[in-house]
Formats: sequence, structure tokens, C-alpha cells
Amino acid sequence: MKKHFGLTAYFQRYEQKYLLNLVQYHAVIDMLKDHAYIDEYGLSTIYSLYYDTPGFAIARKSRDKSAYKEKLRLRSYGIPRPGDPVYWELKKKWQGITYKQRIPAPFTPFVFEFREDTDTPAGNEIHWFFNYYHPLPQCLIIYDRLAFRFREHPGLRITFDASVRFRASDLDFSHGPQGTVLLDEDRLLMEVKTERAIPLFLNACFTRLNLFPVAYSKYRMAAEQLMYKRELQYA
Repeated sequence: MKKHFGLTAYFQRYEQKYLLNLVQYHAVIDMLKDHAYIDEYGLSTIYSLYYDTPGFAIARKSRDKSAYKEKLRLRSYGIPRPGDPVYWELKKKWQGITYKQRIPAPFTPFVFEFREDTDTPAGNEIHWFFNYYHPLPQCLIIYDRLAFRFREHPGLRITFDASVRFRASDLDFSHGPQGTVLLDEDRLLMEVKTERAIPLFLNACFTRLNLFPVAYSKYRMAAEQLMYKRELQYA
């Protein structure tokens, strides 16, 4: 897969998540054949390094179902080589709408520190996040993603995440995809990302398959395991 740098980007959309078993997954894939196509990334392994305070304040806010949530991650599509693009992403959620700021950066040994000197809204917000929380790299989450775009709905996208795993040490992307299993192999996480309401044919398909939205955060689930282990150490 050819990698390329994009511009600083801003997204505003609705996101709904669903947990699928393999039967449901194959049924949705079969339905998509008539409406969608695999996007430019194809099947890719995604590495997302999440930043949080030493006490996991950001994960705790998500766990406590705060009305306003935010998180910062550094993302790579596949194992990057020096100079390949990686992406700083600041995500915020408020009143059901997800807002995402995204800045590309070349992969270097220093990329894990935000050093972008950009006078842009995205750069300023990420700098504010660092100045407010003073976060550290806490958890690397890896998963295999297959993503689809729709022919008649350009703003609609569906992704399927499988083999979700994480690790809290050896956080360098280039050291491979190994990690502790976070989501069982016979389960997948489906995300529907849309600028508008989900089309009726998708809702009808999901209802027929007994698929309903869930509140699921890969980082929150990993952080809860890490917090539990830490509590056991100091018990």
C-alpha cells in the first residue's frame, strides 16, 4: 500500500459502534457488496498510541460517561519506516457528535513528542491538550481494519476492526503487532461513520441481524485492565 502525507484535516460526524459475531459480520459484508467498495487503505493494520495522565484521567472520564470526552493518539497505518506519515489525532465527543483534528507528521525517533510548530486550529488544540493534561504515552492498541465507502453516500463509511490487542510497554510502532488480546477472535467491532442519519437500508439490515449500538472504547477497555493491574500491585 502506498503511503502519502495528507493535509491537516478536520472531521465532524456521527459515529455508532456495534459488536458483531462472525455470522453477523459475513451477513453485513454480503449486504455491502451491492452498495459499497473497499476504501483506499484496503485491509490494514492500525497502530494507535494513546496519551493519558499517569492516573488515567482521560480514560476515567470516558468510563464515568462524561457528557464531554476527548482523547489524543498518534496513529500509523502499518509499521512505519523513517519518513513515512503518521498522524496526530485529537478526538472530542459532545452531544453525540464526534469532532476530530488530524495532523500528519513524518515518522522519526522523536515523533512520539508533539513538536509540530503549526499555527493552525488543530496544532493549537493539541498543544493545549499537552499543556493542560501533561499526558504521557500510555497504551498502544493494534488491530486489523477493513474499511468501506458507499457509492451513493460519499459521507458514509463503515469499518470492521478484528484481532484487537494492546500493550503498555515497548510502545514503538516499528516493534511489531504483538499484544494482549482485547477483543475475542470471534468478535469484531463495526463502526458506522456518517455526516447525516444512517440510511434506512442499513438500519433495516442491522435490525434484521439484531445489531444495536454499543458504547465501546478500545482505549477505555485497555486502560481499565491497566488500572486494575496497578491497583492489584498496590493492594
